[in-house]
Amino acid sequence: MDFTNRYGITGKAVLFFMLLLSADVPAQEQAKLYDEMCEPLQMVFCDYVRNESSQNYIKIPSGSYNGTIIDDKIYGWGYVKTNDGASSFGQFRNGSCIFGISMSGKTAKVGGNVNYVLYDLETGKISALHTREGNLPLKYPLADSNDKASPYSFKREKYANGDEYIGEFYNGRRHGYGIYYWTNGEIWYGKYEGGYRNGYGMLVKPNHKIFYGKWVGDTKVDE
Repeated sequence: MDFTNRYGITGKAVLFFMLLLSADVPAQEQAKLYDEMCEPLQMVFCDYVRNESSQNYIKIPSGSYNGTIIDDKIYGWGYVKTNDGASSFGQFRNGSCIFGISMSGKTAKVGGNVNYVLYDLETGKISALHTREGNLPLKYPLADSNDKASPYSFKREKYANGDEYIGEFYNGRRHGYGIYYWTNGEIWYGKYEGGYRNGYGMLVKPNHKIFYGKWVGDTKVDE
């Protein structure tokens, strides 16, 4: 589906919107880890999925998928869990994850298919930053350098009430993209800012029903 044709968004407008990435942290410390789908395109994506998709929990050759489906293809919001323990949470198009978190073995990948960051799951540190030009050298603040610790990390954190979070941190706070597991069986994937859910994501209920859209200050907002 060509979003620009369906919704009358010109190529120049899309390019302009893609440049409007939010400043989550002070500019002097923030480093661009990956490109994100800007808010106008997120709204278009959610609107298209809401109007065209169904939801299902299905078995696939590699494991299982829970999420939205369009024209019998994995498309929209959901997650894949494979038989070998790997998983991908995020936004899908024609069977592939176009943006999200993918964990396999000792590595976590966060971002899209071209621009993404790789974390070492054992250390929680950034191991590679990939762009269209290839892997970039890791300099502070992306990785330890000049006796300074990187403010970025990816790790699992368990809480006293039994809840669990696995995802990105900035200066010790949930920040970036992550997955939160409640003890009641609910799962949330999406964007965090300063410890709170702020941005687009999805809430998965224990019955596999998915609610997706925008959250502000830990609360889902109507669009």
